[in-house]
Amino acid sequence: MSNKYISASEINQYLYCPYQWYYEKKYGHKYINELRKKNGKNYEFSNFKKGIEYHEKYYRDIVRLKYKKIAIAILIVTALIAMIIGLLK
Repeated sequence: MSNKYISASEINQYLYCPYQWYYEKKYGHKYINELRKKNGKNYEFSNFKKGIEYHEKYYRDIVRLKYKKIAIAILIVTALIAMIIGLLK
């Protein structure tokens, strides 16, 4: 952490996952990628495995939430159209 200034992308990375930011600062991006390649799915550090599982679950939850919002919007639009048709009759 020799840099005096923090870039906007570093802040974004920290807000996304403080652990990812910390490990990348401590070990470096190159070292972490070498660990992933060397071990494949058997990660050397259990925290890496937990982090990957957490982010995969987070992504799935975000996708589900997106589809739920789309379904609710469709239901609202359908209900509004039905109400308008009912008022016009």
